[in-house]
Amino acid sequence: MKLNSGFLTHVSKGEHITVSTGGTDWNGLIRSNPTAAFIIECLKTDTTESAIVDKLLEKYDVERSVAEKDTAAAIAKLRSIGAIDE
Repeated sequence: MKLNSGFLTHVSKGEHITVSTGGTDWNGLIRSNPTAAFIIECLKTDTTESAIVDKLLEKYDVERSVAEKDTAAAIAKLRSIGAIDE
């Protein structure tokens, strides 16, 4: 899976923003906390949910179950707006 090319990311003043370029069915922007921003950045290259969880575990001091839950929730939200290509 990968971030849909119709979505761009930008960091401004420490805030991670993902925006639709208009070539998608969803219009708007997403302001992400650091964990969600990390997940979105991982999705810039073709990856799997499991690989993202592994990367989260390398970066943050968190239990696997928490990383799995957070990753699944973020991906589900991104899927719901069409931001993920399978």
